[in-house]
Amino acid sequence: MENENNVNLDTPNEEVAETVETPATEATDDTLETPEVDVEQLQATNKRLFERAKKAEAELKASKANSNTPAKTTSPASSIEETVILDKWAERGVPNAEMLMEQLKKVASLNGISILKAQTDTLFVAVKEKFEKEQKQKDSFLPVSRGSGAVKAKKSFNTPGLSRDEHKKMIESL
Repeated sequence: MENENNVNLDTPNEEVAETVETPATEATDDTLETPEVDVEQLQATNKRLFERAKKAEAELKASKANSNTPAKTTSPASSIEETVILDKWAERGVPNAEMLMEQLKKVASLNGISILKAQTDTLFVAVKEKFEKEQKQKDSFLPVSRGSGAVKAKKSFNTPGLSRDEHKKMIESL
């Protein structure tokens, strides 16, 4: 056992361990080196980009402020009102209720009132009456009957464009 505790330090195993450790330390030295970066150039680029972003935001705000069309805001209350009105129209059997809803929204936005109040507005009432009148007119026309459309004419000897076979058949039927 005493021989086992005595370890010869000059063995080739230690040399291998040393050679393995040496390249590992060299690799870490390479990764610590960073290429030189021009800090002033990066700061100048960042400053230009920041100014450009600020300018774009200012232009966007200005274009929104100068816009003649009002921004669409859909609040939960308006969507609930729309649902209630569409359900009511569906119970009545109003065709193309979605188109009427668009007209109602336009009238409400023009007058700056809610959709429920816009239903009684004279402009919407006129639009709705015109729409209903057009629907009644479309529904009042009867479609063309398929059974009474064309009457087959009887062919006689005086009918123009008869073929020789048709003439023979007419003579045989007499």
